[in-house]
Amino acid sequence: MNRKQIASFAFAVALVASLYGWSRRVATNPRPAPVIVEDEKHLVTPEMASASVARIGLAAPGFEKPTAGGATERLEDLLRDGPVLLTFIKVGCPCSESAQSSFNELHAAYPGVAIRGVIDVEAEKARGWADRFHAAYPLLLDPDEDLVRDYGAENSAYVVLIEPGGAIANHWPGYSGPMLRELGALMARLSGTAERPLDFPDAPEELYTGCPYGI
Repeated sequence: MNRKQIASFAFAVALVASLYGWSRRVATNPRPAPVIVEDEKHLVTPEMASASVARIGLAAPGFEKPTAGGATERLEDLLRDGPVLLTFIKVGCPCSESAQSSFNELHAAYPGVAIRGVIDVEAEKARGWADRFHAAYPLLLDPDEDLVRDYGAENSAYVVLIEPGGAIANHWPGYSGPMLRELGALMARLSGTAERPLDFPDAPEELYTGCPYGI
């Protein structure tokens, strides 16, 4: 066997080992089946909707936050590359768990938008949540709920889209299938990309909010 054949064989062995390791990780850590939360106590109220509308057009509060992966991110740096989307996560909230697969779809469809989850725990618990629910984008650590307060996120599953210039393009007090499609269209426009035809089978049809924060 010549040198080229040996190198090809070694590459093939490494590839098989890598695929085996990946399959083992998926098998031992499958994505939990989504729980679609549809009960009256989680419906967005008119007061929540009104408070969200009042924030549209305001300057987005700046931040400098550590991520679950150990980096530090600043809003102004993220905005240099385009729009920023914040999803608010509360560990233990079924709405946060159910919504994650839909936000992963948006992340894959619109890579020109920096999506960040704002999660209310420290790094170790945040990494555990991200692994369990397969969060496809970085999570900003907010155990003291500073960003929760700054962005007026009363509950988890709030969503805020920020324009490249720093203004709040839209502020949603929860999520639903129609809201996610509206969000996708706005993400496409702000990032200058074609709108993707997306379906969100795990999302409720009415606008639902998550569990309350301690603000």
